[in-house]
Amino acid sequence: MMRGIIAIAFTVVATSAIAADMPVKARPAPAPVYNWTGCYLGGNIGWANESAHFDDSVLGNDGRLSNSGFAGGGQIGCDYQFASNWVFGVQGLMDGTDINRSRASIIDPTLFTFHHDVNWFATVTARLGYLFTPSFLFYVKGGWGSVNERFSVTTPVTNVLVASVDRNASGGDVGVGFEYMFIPNWSFWVEWDHIFLDHESIAFATRFDNIHRDFDKVLFGINWRISGGSTPVAARY
Repeated sequence: MMRGIIAIAFTVVATSAIAADMPVKARPAPAPVYNWTGCYLGGNIGWANESAHFDDSVLGNDGRLSNSGFAGGGQIGCDYQFASNWVFGVQGLMDGTDINRSRASIIDPTLFTFHHDVNWFATVTARLGYLFTPSFLFYVKGGWGSVNERFSVTTPVTNVLVASVDRNASGGDVGVGFEYMFIPNWSFWVEWDHIFLDHESIAFATRFDNIHRDFDKVLFGINWRISGGSTPVAARY
């Protein structure tokens, strides 16, 4: 009996010693948990285009003056994640651009040359998005946009200024995009927007032209979240 007890004791001690010498597997690191609630700031670059259609009040269509250019600037905003997979947010964005183009008038090509320059644009928008995964957000947005621009008319040969209009055109803004949070607090986004600019007019010589415009932009950006990013949020996907 005593021998059996001693044998069992030695077996237990030996097993414990062997187990202590065996390497212990490290527990896998927990997967990051993403939270979209919070405020952010960031930068962006991309492409912008404005199409302007000149319509003479008497002689009619005088063609389009359209051009594209580089755009770059910054944005700031706040988001709120609700009902697990939905995100609502507001944002302010402002970019500079180098859009400029000139062309001769179709109606009076020997008399007038049209010039168009865009200096900057800004938008104030709200967005509603759906999280297809914890880190991938698809959204639609809408709000108001403003574009700072200048239209001018000169003579073709002497380049004498005949008339010019400088103003901030504005109108409704709609867009769609996606945002990917690649690590907590940092995200990459891509979006397209269209601004429905109000009409402009310019009077020169004996003419009075109405100018109809549309503004489009495609932007790529990075956001850094000042708050949020890694606070756990219960979500279902």
